[in-house]
Amino acid sequence: MRKAAWLSVGIATLAFVGMVDASYVALHSSRGFLIPCGLAGGCDQVLNSPYAAVAGIPVAWFGLAFYLTTAGCALFALFGFGQALRLSFVLVSLALGFTVYLFYLQAFVIRAFCDYCLLSALLVTLIFVLHLWSRRHFPREQET
Repeated sequence: MRKAAWLSVGIATLAFVGMVDASYVALHSSRGFLIPCGLAGGCDQVLNSPYAAVAGIPVAWFGLAFYLTTAGCALFALFGFGQALRLSFVLVSLALGFTVYLFYLQAFVIRAFCDYCLLSALLVTLIFVLHLWSRRHFPREQET
């Protein structure tokens, strides 16, 4: 397998973990269920805050759409459509900016952290780093 293919597999794998995380939060919070929180202990405060939804739609649903699209782009790139990574890079860049904003809200406005949100922030950051790495080491792969 080409080295660039491993990169697509890595992005798709991280996006799949993100899909599981986002769908768990989206389904449970949409139905009003309490989500057990581990280390951070502030899931209830974060997920029930006014910042947990945009236009009445829980942020987790946007996260699920992002991870599905990112996984799809990575799979298209794996099968030879390297330009799909360009779209994915734009989406990941926007998601990273939104993630930083959400992290700021947790830290300084809500003053509580959600384990699932922190996992998502880590995944978005790792996907962004993989994209940067691929753009530096495999620039031609994204042109095919």
